[in-house]
Amino acid sequence: MVINRRVVLTGALSLPLAARPARSAILPRWQRFAVTAGDPAGRPVISIVIDDMGVIHPGTRRAVALPAPLTLSWFPFARNLPDQVGTATERGHEALLHMPMQASGTSIAWTGPDPLRIDLPAEENLRRLLTAIDSVPDTVGLNNHMGSVATRDPALMALVARETRKRDMLFLDSLTITHSVGYQQAALAGVPAASRDVFIDNAADTAQILAQLERTEQIARRQGHVIAIGHPRPHTLDALEAWLPGLAAKGFMLWPLSATVAWRNEIAFPAG
Repeated sequence: MVINRRVVLTGALSLPLAARPARSAILPRWQRFAVTAGDPAGRPVISIVIDDMGVIHPGTRRAVALPAPLTLSWFPFARNLPDQVGTATERGHEALLHMPMQASGTSIAWTGPDPLRIDLPAEENLRRLLTAIDSVPDTVGLNNHMGSVATRDPALMALVARETRKRDMLFLDSLTITHSVGYQQAALAGVPAASRDVFIDNAADTAQILAQLERTEQIARRQGHVIAIGHPRPHTLDALEAWLPGLAAKGFMLWPLSATVAWRNEIAFPAG
């Protein structure tokens, strides 16, 4: 299902150029905390999201040290989140909440504590969601961690969409299953939303990850923008450390997720 809508802010630019410096209280949260995106001047843009941030500390530190702007998605149960997210923000990265959601397996070892579940009352799922949102500072939005069961459920994803809209956040459907309704429910609720295009590291093999990054480039050239998701794992970080510095020379621009979501939703940011 494709849902089209156009939102244009007063005095907006023709390109969705994120404006962070003023942090105007008038702007919605997902724009207040957005990282500035440069004018691509016709170049294809690539947004890289790194999930599972904040728990595996060596990988987290290496991810934060990567060239900016990346969008780093933080577990709500990680420790010292204000310090960790603050360090990443100082490096020029954007922040997301990586929200645990029920997967096909029942083990908390897969989802982390307090995932959203289809067998819980709506009040409990809302409590878990609000606690998670409040745990990670300065986020532009959220994406699902796992969720092969949760993201198939229209009622649960509508609950997520309503609260995301209420908080003026964006939503990224990680698309862990092809028949997720997460994006659909977010778009119906008026949430700036998108779905990822590529998982770059389903295999713990640097060569295969580099092949997925090449596929990311191909999609960006074809449609003008692409959203790819990876994780702070050794092979992934090895590949990104080798690949990211050469993007500009190949004619690409690295963009934060907020800017690509704005582009896909035809939302133009005000000049900042």
